[in-house]
Amino acid sequence: MILSYTIKETDRGRTVFSILRNELHISAALVRRMKTANAIRICGIPVYTNHIVTPGETVTADINAAEPQCDNLPEDGELDILFENAGLIAVNKPAGIIVHPSRAKNTGTLSNFVAGFLLKSGNDPSCHSVNRLDRDTTGVTLFAKNSHMKARTAAALNDKSTVKEYTALVYGHFPDQGVIDLPIRRLAEGDMFRAVLPDGQRAVTHYKILRVFSGAFTFSLVQFRLETGRTHQIRVHCLHLGHPVLGDRLYNTDASRDISHALGITSQALHAYKLGFTEPLSGEFIELTAPYPDVFNHILDRF
Repeated sequence: MILSYTIKETDRGRTVFSILRNELHISAALVRRMKTANAIRICGIPVYTNHIVTPGETVTADINAAEPQCDNLPEDGELDILFENAGLIAVNKPAGIIVHPSRAKNTGTLSNFVAGFLLKSGNDPSCHSVNRLDRDTTGVTLFAKNSHMKARTAAALNDKSTVKEYTALVYGHFPDQGVIDLPIRRLAEGDMFRAVLPDGQRAVTHYKILRVFSGAFTFSLVQFRLETGRTHQIRVHCLHLGHPVLGDRLYNTDASRDISHALGITSQALHAYKLGFTEPLSGEFIELTAPYPDVFNHILDRF
């Protein structure tokens, strides 16, 4: 990915370093790597970062020329691509797959499949997950094609204008709408399980009922919007209120397990439906949505 900036009259006397840092928003560490790779140019000629710019010149920065070698093994895998541009790619994540390689598992992840897609498309296979979903959560998952875009997009996702909207099937009749403002922390050091505890980090979840299913089973289709982004936030809040996400194998009750089994829901029915943010390259606010997974459609069609 090549970023460029044409020098204005008001930029007279500034250095290339200043342009890279303030106009192209490139980190100092990346500027150093690009300098070593001769990836900073004016009119196609490599320049030093202390070069004084002249109005009318165009400074270009080849981001990928200074990108560290990709540590994701590119693999072929099925992808449902929702969005792609020069710096980002978003996919609709299925249940049962982890987003990023770990020491325990470095193949068969969503990152491996995205890297394989990029390589097959003739691009650098580098990819960095920007938002990570749990293994069994489905929906919008965003990847950056280089570390520069990861940093800029991660910053964009922390802006107050960002929209992170989920849909879930939960046990029982969830209250109509409201805000859950309850702190969350890990129950014990090294334990995956989180809980609502007074000394936890503040966690705020907005919710709205979309539909209630009554009869032999009572459960609800609920829309959640995250104001904060704590680990397992929606799942922890739902369990605390007595309405666990159906199919959740970590945060559940006997009743929610029974209904999940009766409905044939084998993995948590939690879907990252919408992600809205200011796209760093264009400066435009975009909204990415992911169609419901089969488990949702199957239940909605039955009831």
